[in-house]
Amino acid sequence: MLRKWLASLFFAALFVWALAEPNVQAAAVYWEGTKLVKGQIGKIEILKPINLWKKENGTFRSVRVLKPGEQYRVYSSDGKQYGLGNNLYVTNIKGYVLYKTPPKEKLKLVNPERYGIRKLSLGTVTDESSTVIVPGVKKSELEIYSDRGKQHVYKLDINLAMEQIGMETALSDEQVLGIEPVLDQAKRADVEGDVVLGAVNGDYFKDNGSPTDLMVHNGEIITTNMTPIDQRVIFGINANGKAMIGNPDVQLAMTINGKNPHIIHSINKRRDANHLVLYTPYFSATTLTNSLGTEVVLTNLQGKLNGNGTMIGTVKEVVTGVGSAPLLPGEIVLSGHGEASSYLKQAKIGDTVEISIQYDQAAWNGVEEAIGGRYRLVAGGVAQSFNIAGVHPRTAIGIDKNGNVFTVVVDGRNPSHSNGVTLNELAKLMKDFGAVDAMTFDGGGSSTFVVRQPNGKLAVINKPSDGTARPVANSLLVVYRGQAKDVKQLAIEPQEITLWAGETYRNLGLSVKGVTLTGATVPLSQPVTWSSNAGTFLQDGSFIAAKQPTQGTMTASLGSAAGSIGVRVVNEVDQLMVQPNEIYIHENGSQPLSIQAFYQGKKIMINPTSFRYTVSNGLGTVENGTFKAAGKQGTGTVTVQIGAKTAVIPVTVGIPDKVTIEDFENTSNQWLASGTNYVAASVSLTNNVVQNGQGALQIAYDFSGKPGTSGVYAAAKTGMVLKGRPTKIGMWLYGDAKGHWLRAQIKDGSGKRYWLDFAKSVDWTGWKYVTADLPSNVVLPITLEMPVRYMEVNEANKNAGTIYIDDIQAIYN
Repeated sequence: MLRKWLASLFFAALFVWALAEPNVQAAAVYWEGTKLVKGQIGKIEILKPINLWKKENGTFRSVRVLKPGEQYRVYSSDGKQYGLGNNLYVTNIKGYVLYKTPPKEKLKLVNPERYGIRKLSLGTVTDESSTVIVPGVKKSELEIYSDRGKQHVYKLDINLAMEQIGMETALSDEQVLGIEPVLDQAKRADVEGDVVLGAVNGDYFKDNGSPTDLMVHNGEIITTNMTPIDQRVIFGINANGKAMIGNPDVQLAMTINGKNPHIIHSINKRRDANHLVLYTPYFSATTLTNSLGTEVVLTNLQGKLNGNGTMIGTVKEVVTGVGSAPLLPGEIVLSGHGEASSYLKQAKIGDTVEISIQYDQAAWNGVEEAIGGRYRLVAGGVAQSFNIAGVHPRTAIGIDKNGNVFTVVVDGRNPSHSNGVTLNELAKLMKDFGAVDAMTFDGGGSSTFVVRQPNGKLAVINKPSDGTARPVANSLLVVYRGQAKDVKQLAIEPQEITLWAGETYRNLGLSVKGVTLTGATVPLSQPVTWSSNAGTFLQDGSFIAAKQPTQGTMTASLGSAAGSIGVRVVNEVDQLMVQPNEIYIHENGSQPLSIQAFYQGKKIMINPTSFRYTVSNGLGTVENGTFKAAGKQGTGTVTVQIGAKTAVIPVTVGIPDKVTIEDFENTSNQWLASGTNYVAASVSLTNNVVQNGQGALQIAYDFSGKPGTSGVYAAAKTGMVLKGRPTKIGMWLYGDAKGHWLRAQIKDGSGKRYWLDFAKSVDWTGWKYVTADLPSNVVLPITLEMPVRYMEVNEANKNAGTIYIDDIQAIYN
């Protein structure tokens, strides 16, 4: 009886041991209600009574009979025996035992070494994939199973030793004030010879979008620090392309004519009490300061705003008690309050101001790119510890022992995708990745990871916690300075065309470029080979469309690279558009016709010779798409036909040299005044000062004291559509001898606007007839949107006056 009790106790202990929860790893992995343990490969369920064997000295000895319903962990299997641990085995007999294997993803968590999977401080890497974007830049995605659950990590490795690989900072909308998604910042910076491969969000920022700390772009300081030295951390790229992490500060001072040095407190920051701030056009349109100070405008700038250097400028203007000085290209503004305002008042126009710029750490002098962050995660190869609670999405950057850089984004606040990490966890992760130095950028909803895709387009590939990428102040870009020359595919524009059945095309107007490994487009050095299933290419390169309606493709090939577009062949037209919509022309003159045919909203490519033309009353002919007038005067029509569709254009042959558009006599037009940077502006009809008839247009203005370009504009509420193609616009102008600039504004049939010049300087008093030439390439019809734009760009010539306009005319000779 005692032996039976001891045996029962032994097997009860075995079963508990088999499905117990040993403390093998902190992160529990469950499968079918029980915890998986290290070394486990599966489990068996007993279906029919079967022997449990113990292996001793190479011999199996029966221990007991296992009962249906019992379950045991399995640690090994040779196909014949299941190993349950402690040299205990169950024979694999079909119908007596049911063997089950956990999903591979769960087995990876408990047995990572069996699958060649890394185990990091954060947890076990259950999935990892890498893609080389270009040599020297690799994108990786890791799924890590941590104590907190799933974590999704994005990593970009950057080898700055590669000659064409670099890093640059980017600013929202190229302005300090404001925010913009990282993707938009990256797209704007993505240009020929400076291809953006990837980007992450940058510094923390104030409510107005101003980055918190130092930012340098292209060797120019954009903003200076606000965070105390023991709390800030900066990432930088020096003049040799080497990455650095530190906490530098900028020391700024100025002199006027080499005397009276004074500290400059910051660059492009808010002007505080008694502070002297240097503002550049990167800040905003103006300094946005109040009137309680003095602002000195410097021009003729020499040097760069960077460490271990100087900038010299000439005082253009000294303004006290106004504020919000304009920030113009090629100028900077020194703005002071209180004591600093008193100091700046001594400056005079023409004085020389010298600004010295030094970093308090010499290694940062001349730094090419720099961007701020917050926490130093790894220093000297040691992961730092933080007494800061909080699990969030994070963005970080690290430098390894070889000087290579890597950026990391950990998603968070999404348990099904990624939970997020603490600062301590992030520090250890960066150390695991090989960082000897590492820091954070802004995190939370700001964490954004942008990478160039195989199709060449930049895209956000992480899952920002807000659901969409949050606008941020600045970003850090990885760039390829040059082009990967290997063409992997061909890009054809347009991407689809519609052709007329049976038509022969000498030139389809297709543009073909190569798409490189970076997704950049490059011109091709060799001609491509064309093929199509919607027609036939001839040896001379021309194309004959299929005789019957069809849909297909057109393919260009060059070596192993190829690209295709969609082709539709039609023999119907449902819309016909002709320009001009009226022909107004001299005898024997000519007028090109623009004719567009459409089918189901798609423009059909048709040769001008394929249209049929009928001209009434012997007024002329149409040859190669151009109407040529006869030598007689008269009116009639030109009828254009393709298929069953027609369009009719009214024609007048024989026109006067001048046609008055507006004489201001009993006018039905309502005239409106507008402008820019004026004190006052008005437009009205008058009978007091006229050239012809009883009426004219009076335009009064006052530009006094206004900065920048000033102007008063006069326009009819209903735009004036001109007949035909005039060569000039003319008008009578009663000048006021104030030396301002007289212009007009037209819009052509394509919606493009042009500015016409009547007089660069109205330096006379009294009536004078003035003309302005119309561009010969404008698309008809022409609309005179704004007959008068009276302007002044010289701030020394801002004054008030009145001019008068009479008889606006279209000139056709």
